[in-house]
Amino acid sequence: MFGLINPHTTPSFMLAAGFLLLAANIYYIVLNCLKLGKWYGLGSGAHERRFARTVAGVIGGLVALQSIGELSSHDVLLALPLVFIAYIYMSYGKPAKQPAES
Repeated sequence: MFGLINPHTTPSFMLAAGFLLLAANIYYIVLNCLKLGKWYGLGSGAHERRFARTVAGVIGGLVALQSIGELSSHDVLLALPLVFIAYIYMSYGKPAKQPAES
């Protein structure tokens, strides 16, 4: 998709729209794979949206870095442990929806 256009002549909002569409597709693919795994009894699904957002953000960020020529193995080796720690930190935070009290 991004190889078919010239980034020097394309408006910047078109590139941003392409990255947003790519990230949205990755999010829904990961989310549906997790739901399929839940249907087969693999995992609880308690944090599936948070995990899908995290994976989509990481992959989208890596694609963005690669597209501007700034991605190296050092970036990946540095980003993945930080994302893992951030995901664990977010998982232990307050849940998004509180159960209704009677």
